[in-house]
Amino acid sequence: MKSLKKSIIGISLIGLFLLTLGSQLVAGETEEISVSENLGAITVSTEYLTVKIIPTQAHLMWWYGNKTDADEIYKLQLVKIREFVGADEVLDDQTELGGLSYNLITGAWVSDIVEGDDEVTITLSLEGLANGADVYLIMHIYTLDVPVEGTDQVTDALTEVKFDIIVDNWDFSPAAQGIAIQTYLTEIQHRHRVRVRNGTVAENGNTTRTMQFESEDLGDKVVAYAEWTNFANVYNDTDDLVETIVVGTTYFEDPGTPPTDVPGFAEGLGHLWITYPNYGDDYKMVHDPTIGINEDAFTNNLGLYLGTILGGLTLVSIIAIVIVRRRK
Repeated sequence: MKSLKKSIIGISLIGLFLLTLGSQLVAGETEEISVSENLGAITVSTEYLTVKIIPTQAHLMWWYGNKTDADEIYKLQLVKIREFVGADEVLDDQTELGGLSYNLITGAWVSDIVEGDDEVTITLSLEGLANGADVYLIMHIYTLDVPVEGTDQVTDALTEVKFDIIVDNWDFSPAAQGIAIQTYLTEIQHRHRVRVRNGTVAENGNTTRTMQFESEDLGDKVVAYAEWTNFANVYNDTDDLVETIVVGTTYFEDPGTPPTDVPGFAEGLGHLWITYPNYGDDYKMVHDPTIGINEDAFTNNLGLYLGTILGGLTLVSIIAIVIVRRRK
């Protein structure tokens, strides 16, 4: 009888512990952002999001939660910046790629981290390209929602990373219609169970475009995304706004890049090209993409999981109590 009572007490204590833990997992919030550097990677974590940045290769991976690894990991790789030619300012296919080209994977990037009261800023700098241009990726993780200039969107605190793509002092080749940044967007753990698709009109809004990650394991919910404005601003050397240009997108395969030994790369996958029309020499172009996770897709499933566990423990406790009372 004493042994049985001890078992009941033990079960009850476990149930109370899991109930408390479940509340923290589902409802807990913190505005802390942590940053660490290890083995050439910069890792930024919040309660809801972990981002690993590989400065030497201009790419970042992100996943849900504050943890060192995850079942699903989403990846954005910036591969190349290339000029394109043709009859107009639209990049139609691979045959129109021509002029200057720089590999962003093998560039000599320099990184810098600034931790403020309300944000962490990570800057990757690639300076002194052959045509005198500099490229910067400035990433922001905020503790408060921050409006995205020129849109009705905000960068959501702790679940999104806003980064500025800055191309400064680019001198265009005579025939260049514009420049294009080749990107590689994928899930690297279970690609066959995570679909990457274009965002719908409702998901995109009027001023942004998106690529959405849908997880089969989470009921085909949108679990993560990459988003970018459909415009970019051009500034002169005194940072006065010169013009706002239209940002285009196109999709085609470039089987030669990135190299097949880059993690997450698979031959034959289509690449997203973000394009910018020729805006003149020696200006600074600033574009605003964002990456993030859909917290609701994870917490809703977590709630169901915890509910099942706690429900089962509660049932076991009730049965054990009934048995004890009958034995009395």
